[in-house]
Amino acid sequence: IVFLAAFIGGLVLAVFSMLHGVEHARRSRATAPSPFFNLPAVAAFAIGFGAAGYPLVTRSRLPVWATLLISLAAGALAVTGMITLLAKWALKNAPARGTEDAHDIQGIVGVVTREISTVGAGEISYERLHSSHLIPARGLDTQTLTAGTEVVIDRIEEGVAFVESWESVEKRL
Repeated sequence: IVFLAAFIGGLVLAVFSMLHGVEHARRSRATAPSPFFNLPAVAAFAIGFGAAGYPLVTRSRLPVWATLLISLAAGALAVTGMITLLAKWALKNAPARGTEDAHDIQGIVGVVTREISTVGAGEISYERLHSSHLIPARGLDTQTLTAGTEVVIDRIEEGVAFVESWESVEKRL
């Protein structure tokens, strides 16, 4: 029963992590996820443990300690295979962790620190992952944005943030 429950539980965890992603199950999103202790790793271990243990219990005469040892080894092998698969295939072309992805920045609220006019770039500050950032900025429209104005980041191109006043965005909502 234990091996069958582990196998079915591992399948459920694997499907859950495929549908919801690994980030959904993490408590602290400020740090990078552990490559060894995450939902897919637990699912892989449970599937390997259950898939090896159940047939051994039901179709062999091995002692309990041997069945448990073989099942633990199969679970460890499944985790190793899953981590290797992720490292070689799924994460092969993943961007570096420190780079700002456009989807991570879009919609963040910042504050103008140096006036943004229609003729020149200004500067904004925003907070992300518990750290403050300063970046050159331009407005999306012809409105001058004075220092202290709250803005929403639309995108970042070549190191320059394109922003719109929070007041304008709020009106559309």
